[in-house]
Amino acid sequence: MMVIDFHTHCYPQKVVAKALSAVQGRLKPATDGTRDGLIASMHEAGIDYSLALALVTNPANSLGVNRWAAEQNHAPVFFTGSLHPDDPMPETTLDFIAKSGLKGIKLHPEYQQFEFREERLFLLWERCCELGLFVVTHAGYDIMFQPPWHTDPERLAAFHRRFPELQLVLAHLGSMTLWDDVEKYLLGLPVYFDLAFVTPDYIEPERLVRIIRRHGAERILFGTDSPWCDQKKQLEFIRSLPLTPQEQELIFWKNAAKLLDLPLSTPQALRRRA
Repeated sequence: MMVIDFHTHCYPQKVVAKALSAVQGRLKPATDGTRDGLIASMHEAGIDYSLALALVTNPANSLGVNRWAAEQNHAPVFFTGSLHPDDPMPETTLDFIAKSGLKGIKLHPEYQQFEFREERLFLLWERCCELGLFVVTHAGYDIMFQPPWHTDPERLAAFHRRFPELQLVLAHLGSMTLWDDVEKYLLGLPVYFDLAFVTPDYIEPERLVRIIRRHGAERILFGTDSPWCDQKKQLEFIRSLPLTPQEQELIFWKNAAKLLDLPLSTPQALRRRA
């Protein structure tokens, strides 16, 4: 079966060492953090394609990050762009991302220090809707930060109600470790959850299956968070769940192919296009 990992990271050679050292003592990277390292991990795991999530942590670096993402956006690793909430020309940045062929943007409210409820950003979400760009956001717990988090299920649900047309992807099963509130506020809403870093260390398999089925497999995306989580181990874990072949097909590749505007007819057609 085709497998697309919708949540990975890799870095330009000039910054990869800094990116990996930032988590030293907290996480053990499963790759060397480069695009080639990610591809090697994919081959070992049996993953066909990955989506690498770019992130702008300083608005001055926006153009450079998005240019690099656009240059690297080809099979077997596709890329998102990114937007910093303090970008002095955000609409220009979003237009560049869309024109470059990138299908969405990645945001991290902890690293970028913002909240979705800020009215100054409303025009940006409207522009994402106009351009057809999906938005992937970190949600919930992050090992590098202390609570309270800038995202939680209740606030994310309120944001969705304010911008129901926005294609919103909530990383880490809606909100990492905040499972009670995920079930209370988010289940059944037309937003996507990815499975990045959603491992048995953080959630019981029975509860994970319940959330997947109550939310709907058509809104779940396989993801790992590589290099911060091992692709092969995460794929083996999700495959071990008692999901139907139809649910697996949606989670492992069909939902991702739809968001990335790849052929849905057959995995062979996707491979030919890529």
